[in-house]
Amino acid sequence: MSFTKKIDEWMKEVEDRPESAVTIVRLVVRRLQELSERNEELLSENIALQHGTRVEEYQKRIAHLEYQLDMLKQRFGMDESAITTASVTPSEGTATSCLLIYNAHGRILRVELDADAKEVGRITGEMITDQEPPRMLGVPSNESLLLLFTSGRVEKFTASDIPALQIGGTWAWDQAALPNEPRAGEQLACIVPFSHLPLSDYLLQISRRGYAKKTLTTISESILNNHFIGKGTSQKSDQPFDLTLARKNDIAALVTYEGKVSAFDIESLTYTTEDRIKLSATDYVVGSFVLPANTSLLCISQNGKVIHRESKSIELAKTSNSKGQALIPPSRLEQGVRFMGALAVKDSEQVVILDAAGRINIHDANTMTGSGSIEAEGWILSMGRIHSEGGKRRA
Repeated sequence: MSFTKKIDEWMKEVEDRPESAVTIVRLVVRRLQELSERNEELLSENIALQHGTRVEEYQKRIAHLEYQLDMLKQRFGMDESAITTASVTPSEGTATSCLLIYNAHGRILRVELDADAKEVGRITGEMITDQEPPRMLGVPSNESLLLLFTSGRVEKFTASDIPALQIGGTWAWDQAALPNEPRAGEQLACIVPFSHLPLSDYLLQISRRGYAKKTLTTISESILNNHFIGKGTSQKSDQPFDLTLARKNDIAALVTYEGKVSAFDIESLTYTTEDRIKLSATDYVVGSFVLPANTSLLCISQNGKVIHRESKSIELAKTSNSKGQALIPPSRLEQGVRFMGALAVKDSEQVVILDAAGRINIHDANTMTGSGSIEAEGWILSMGRIHSEGGKRRA
């Protein structure tokens, strides 16, 4: 019913029952206040449209949606009609895999992988320093990526932005690309595969001291536009370690240098930074990931020993700041055994290992778990998972 008709009814009510006049006046005043407030809102919106600020906001939203659409099209080789269907299946034209090797200074090497190659190549120069050891990430060659710096800054790029190197070569860090140089006081924390952003619910941050924070992907537009997600830490001495895309009902896990593992339901996290595991002063996180039900936890020590656990055997932490499960026996800890990396893998997937001599080799996950150890030249420094849509690298 229109406001005019309501007034007519109220006037008739006053004529019939004069004692209700005060109540009617109050109703009219309240309604006029509501209309006045709405008028102010419309006026402000009209001014914003005239000055272009609201148009600019809508344009940013459209640009962000187009960016997400482009990521899906590029990543899965689909057109718009395929994206709007319920099935998201990679096409036959899915890109080949490549390996990214990167260090804290922001230097990135990209090696295109052959289907059957086991020896990737070698990095020259000193490998064991006071800096974080190099990290490795196997991704499709057309993957959208995000750089996360220890300051909380983020920057977008794609794997194809990095010049490709031939497998089997020898490289120095001064040959590596520097797509976005760290600013004063910051280092490169990690590189994040980002093409599944439109299919994800959360951005999950994990710090070196085992703190976790989730952020809704619905605000990713603001994060990307401002080039900032925050450190996701609560201690001044702590640093960001990893950033992962996750969905509702996912289980996440983190593994530490001294052999502790803690798994938790992402839905149980709040939107503030939480301490997920109680660590000693010398312990820190060396691996964090989403842990699907059909995967196994694969950890490797500095001397090449492999620890393998089925994901269903990892207990969920009931509270924050839990002690975690111990994967390294106390006697081994006393002998100095420590983890250098941890992953969630399928038996059909492959793992890449970097040793202290700079050698980078690929191993089948099922072979590693079967033998219980791998050979390396000196200490193991880092491990990564080779991208696999269907279990094998594409030629």
